[in-house]
Amino acid sequence: MLHQLLEMLIQFVDSIGYFGVYLYMVMVGTFIPVPSELVLLPAGYLAAKGEKSLILLWICGALGSLTGALINYFLAKLLVNKFLKDKPVIKKVNKFWAEHGKISAFLAPLTPGLGQYISIPAGLSHMPLRWFIPLTFSANLIWVGFMLMVGYLFGTGEKAHKEAVFGSLVLLGGVIIVASIYVFREIRKEKD
Repeated sequence: MLHQLLEMLIQFVDSIGYFGVYLYMVMVGTFIPVPSELVLLPAGYLAAKGEKSLILLWICGALGSLTGALINYFLAKLLVNKFLKDKPVIKKVNKFWAEHGKISAFLAPLTPGLGQYISIPAGLSHMPLRWFIPLTFSANLIWVGFMLMVGYLFGTGEKAHKEAVFGSLVLLGGVIIVASIYVFREIRKEKD
């Protein structure tokens, strides 16, 4: 039964192609609660089998997530401008976002279940897009890449698992460290 379910997911991802992965990830990036793992893990598996390009899947997935986040961002911004301009909750969101917005925009997409919602307070507080887009996109690149690599590992066979797991963890850890250092430096620059 589980094998049939997995085969069905793999066939589904294969049939929707790169544009389908992008559209699915747009949904993931919005407030619609759909798990990215349903598409990214089978997509990584297909890449390991040589049926899809890992790089194209990575780019489509991250761009889809960013597009969904921008939809949330602009809907929240519109909501504030139309209805909530002077509400106390907006003042609280703005205060929090002024202090912790950049780190929140970067770390939330790396947290399962929270990533798609962080764009709402970013839009409510009118976070500058020059910060929101690169921080959110960077985090989505990490998340999508990690999920694709997990699926990729299942497609490579047992012999490659140890090397791939170690390499993936080192790469992911390196990316997180470099990105975190960058974010913390930028936050310090702005405070000075």
